[in-house]
Amino acid sequence: MPNTAYSNLLQHLHRAQPTLPLETIQSALAFHIANQSPLPTPLAATAITSPLFLTHPLNLSRLQVLSNSFRHALHLKYTLFSGPRQGFFERSNSTRLTEWTSSLMKGLQGGDSLLRLAAASGVLQGLDDLLLEAIKAKVEDEVVIAFAEVMDQEGVAREWESEFQQTAPLNNSIQDQVPSLSISLLTISLILAAQSLPLVAPSKLKALPLAALSQLLTSCIIETFNRGDFLRESPTSAMLRPHIASLSRLEAFVLSLSLDSRPREGLTAAQITFNHLRAMAERVAEQIPQLLATTISPPSTSTGPFFTLKTLLFSVIMISDSVLSSCIYVPPTHYRLSATSSLSSPASLSLTTILTLSHLSFVVSQFGGISSSGTSEEASFKELRKTTYLALDILASGSSDVPERLLDELMDSRSPSVASNQPLGFRVGQPETVARSLVEEIIVLAQTSFALSCVEQLVPVLGVKYIRGPVWTLVEPNLIRRRHLYSPPSGIPSSDSTAEQFLDQLRRETFESAHSVVLAILNANVATIDTSTYALETPGLNLGEDVARDDMTLSDFCVRLVPFYTHCLIQNSGPGELSTSQLRIAYASLIRSACNFVSSQPHENDDPSKFSLAWYSMDELLGAIRNLENDESHLEQKHRLRLTFVSCVSALPLALLGRFFEEVDRLDEERKGSSADAIDLVQQEHKRMELMETLFREISEVVGDREKEFVLRWWSSFVTKNSTSKAKL
Repeated sequence: MPNTAYSNLLQHLHRAQPTLPLETIQSALAFHIANQSPLPTPLAATAITSPLFLTHPLNLSRLQVLSNSFRHALHLKYTLFSGPRQGFFERSNSTRLTEWTSSLMKGLQGGDSLLRLAAASGVLQGLDDLLLEAIKAKVEDEVVIAFAEVMDQEGVAREWESEFQQTAPLNNSIQDQVPSLSISLLTISLILAAQSLPLVAPSKLKALPLAALSQLLTSCIIETFNRGDFLRESPTSAMLRPHIASLSRLEAFVLSLSLDSRPREGLTAAQITFNHLRAMAERVAEQIPQLLATTISPPSTSTGPFFTLKTLLFSVIMISDSVLSSCIYVPPTHYRLSATSSLSSPASLSLTTILTLSHLSFVVSQFGGISSSGTSEEASFKELRKTTYLALDILASGSSDVPERLLDELMDSRSPSVASNQPLGFRVGQPETVARSLVEEIIVLAQTSFALSCVEQLVPVLGVKYIRGPVWTLVEPNLIRRRHLYSPPSGIPSSDSTAEQFLDQLRRETFESAHSVVLAILNANVATIDTSTYALETPGLNLGEDVARDDMTLSDFCVRLVPFYTHCLIQNSGPGELSTSQLRIAYASLIRSACNFVSSQPHENDDPSKFSLAWYSMDELLGAIRNLENDESHLEQKHRLRLTFVSCVSALPLALLGRFFEEVDRLDEERKGSSADAIDLVQQEHKRMELMETLFREISEVVGDREKEFVLRWWSSFVTKNSTSKAKL
C-alpha cells in the first residue's frame, strides 16, 4: 500500500473544507479501509472523528459520503476474501469477514452518535447487499443504539428536559426553514436511519420509542411536500425530496411494528399520521384547479408538479397499505374498550384512507382509477387498488354507520358541480370561462368516479335510506353517457383538445361505475328478499316520488328500479355506449334479480305469470330488437341486442324457458327473411353463427342443473332442424 496515498487521505480527512471532490474522498476512504493492514480499526476511528465529517454544522452530503465509504469498503473486502484459499488450515472467508467487520465496528466506539449512525448504516447495508445475515447482529445493535442516542440527545420522547439542549443553526441555506440544530440533526438522522432501520430485526427496534419516531417521520414527509403546497418548493422540501421513498418505507415499517407490539399506542400513532396525510391531501385538492388552469395533460417527465403529486400518492399508498394490513390483526379489545376507540380503530383508519384518496382522486384517475385492471402503465398500479379495496373491506365488515358516514363525507367533500350539464361543445362564453368549466368538470368527474367505485363495494352494508338517497343522487345522472364533438372556441389553447380526450375518458369511467353500482344494488337485494310479500303492479319507467317514501324497503326500491334500468340498458346499447360484453352481463344480472320478485297472486309452480317483472324486461328487449330498422346503421345494435337476449338464458327460471326458446325460434325465422342480398346473407349467417355459439356456451357452461335437462333437449331439437348449423357447430 503506498504510504503517500494513505497520507494524502489522512490530510484530506483532517481538513474541514475539502480541496478534492467528495466522490474522490469516498472512493479513497473505501479503498484504504478495505486494504488497511492488519485491521481497519484505526482508520475507522480516524474517519468518524475527522474534521471533514465532524465539523459543525453537520452536513448530510458528507455524512452520506461516510456511510457509502463503509458500505463500499465491505464490498471490496468481501471481494478480497473471496480469492483462493492459501492452505487447508486457513480460516474460512466467513470467519475472516466476521473478524474484520468486528474490528471495523470497534473503530466507531466513542465517536459522535450521528457519525456512528452513518458509518454503521453503511456497514449494515453492505452486509444486506452481500446477504451475510450471520454477521449482522452486532451491526444492528450499533445502528439502534446510535440512533437512540441521537433521539435522546435531541429530547425526543422527553418533554421539559429538551429545553436544556444546546441548539445552533444548521447552515445558511436552510436557516429560515430549520432554525435549530435539534431539528436538523433529527432530520439528518432520520434520513440515515431510513436507509438502515428497515434492515434491523423487528425485535430490536421495539426498544425505540416508536410513537415518537412515527411523529418525526410524519413531520418529515409533510415537509417534503411543503404541507400540501406542491406548486412551490421550499429549501426543506428540496432537501428531503430525494429521500421520500426511504422515509415513507420507514414510516410504514414503524407503524406496522407498533401495531404488532403495542396495539393501542400503534392505533393512536397511525391515526395521527393518517389525519396529517388527509389534511395535506385536502390542501393539495384545493390547489389542483390552479395547476389544471395552466396545463391539463401531465407531461411525461420526472420533475414538476405532476411528478410531485404522483410521488405523494405513492407515499400515501405505501404507508396506508402497511398499516391497514397490520391493523386487521389487532384484537377488538384494544380499540373498542379503550378511551380512544372513537379516534383510532381499523374502521377509522380505513375511513381516513378513503377520504385521503378522494382528495387525490384526480391523481388516482391518472392511473385509470381504482376499478381499472388493465395492463398498461397507467392502469397497472396494483398497490393502489389493493389498499383501497382493503380499506373498503374493513369498512364493510363492521356496522353500517361508518360506511354511511364515509358516504356523507364523500358527498360533502366534492367540488361544486359544473354549472352547466350541457356538453362542452355547446358551452358559450369567454375562452377563460369555458376553460374554467373544463377544469371543474374534470375535477368533479374524477371525484364522482372514485366515489362510485367505493359505493359499489359498500352497497351490501348501506341502509336503504342511503341507497335511495345520496347513492341514487350520485348514480342517476351518470347512467347515460354524454357524447359530443368538441370544437374549442377561438382563443382556447390547442392543448384543450387533449384535455377533452382525458375528460371523455373520465366520463366513460364514471358512466361504467354508475352501472356497476346499480347492479350491486340489485344483487344486494337478492339474498334477503322475501318473495311472498310483493304484489307486482304495472311497471313504471320512472322512479318518481316513490323514492322519497320513508317506509320504502330495499326490495320496494328494486321493484321500481328494474323497469327503469331495463330502458336505461336498452338506451345504452348503441355504438360507443356499453360494450357488448358489458351489456350482456348487465342485462343477465337484471333478469336474475327480477326473477326474485314473484307476484303474490296464487299460481302453479311452473306458471310463467308469477315472473311477470322478469318477463317484462325480456319483452322490452324483444320490442327494442323488432323496432330497429334493418338498415346498415342499426344492424350492429340489433345484433348486440340479440346477443344480450340469448345471454339471459342462464338467468331465467325453468318456468320461463319454454317462452324464451319460442322467442329464439321466432328471432331466427325473422332473420332468415330479413335480406335478399347475397353479401348481406353471408354477413347475416356469420352473425347467426355467433349468436348460436353464444347461446350454446350459455347452455353448456352457465345454465343451472335444474334447467340443464330442458335446455339440452331443446338444443338437440334445434340443431336437428337446422342441419347447417349443426354441421358447423
